[in-house]
Amino acid sequence: MTSFAPPFIYNFNALADQRSPFCLGVDPSKDLLTRWGLPDTAQGLREFCDRVADAAADKVALVKPQSAFFERHGPDGLKVLQHVMKRFKQGGALTLLDVKRGDIGSTMDAYAQSLFGPNSAYHVDAATFTAYLGFGALVKTLELARAANAFAFVVVRSSNPEGTALQNSKGSDGRTVAEALADDIRAFNEQPGPKAFPVVGAVMGATLPDSDRGVVERLGGTLMLTPGIGAQGAGFDDLKRLFAGRELQVVPTATRSVLEAGPDAASLRDALERHLEPARRFRDGAKR
Repeated sequence: MTSFAPPFIYNFNALADQRSPFCLGVDPSKDLLTRWGLPDTAQGLREFCDRVADAAADKVALVKPQSAFFERHGPDGLKVLQHVMKRFKQGGALTLLDVKRGDIGSTMDAYAQSLFGPNSAYHVDAATFTAYLGFGALVKTLELARAANAFAFVVVRSSNPEGTALQNSKGSDGRTVAEALADDIRAFNEQPGPKAFPVVGAVMGATLPDSDRGVVERLGGTLMLTPGIGAQGAGFDDLKRLFAGRELQVVPTATRSVLEAGPDAASLRDALERHLEPARRFRDGAKR
């Protein structure tokens, strides 16, 4: 008998209820390694990641390493990336690799195979993607994610102001780029079939204005990764403003506002709890 492996969205919701929906970003930049008194080497990178995993792996539902900060150290850095994701998985957390891949044809297929499925070097639970070569160019990747019970977060409305002009530009049908992407995501998720559950979510910045509420509504019932909390200026009250009624779909994420509290382990754990608790309250508010 074939055993049933729960898809990502089920696993995330279970862990969010048990722990917190908060997603911890891991961006070990040169500046951050220096602040922690660590060398800007693969060994310093590994020491940094081990300390973060010690503090957070058994407390967060989801961890989001930013691939670029590992890639800059070459092959040794990628080994550390594998190591840190293994550490968090051992603590019961899900892994989201922030790579924002977006390409076409066999190149996109190769990216997808590096992330999902039996031949993946990373076996991530989720990853980030961009769709600006066309949503259709991602379809095979999304199908591979579905087969692996994994998840894809596609950038729809990012938290950086430079993205606004492109994401809000309108096509011939009157929809903005962001609205069209939201419609494509919802249509893909709502296809009938034996695995008829959401496999594609959206990156929707926590710093976005009220005018983006319409994009949130177009996404349907899928998950939304919401960067921008903390160092980028947004707070959990901003989530209430933009995502009211969609609290169970929100994955609040922050990085620097937690990691800059290190390297002291107690300070790091305190900073983490200052994010875990309001994220819990935000999610619990939908259940009252």
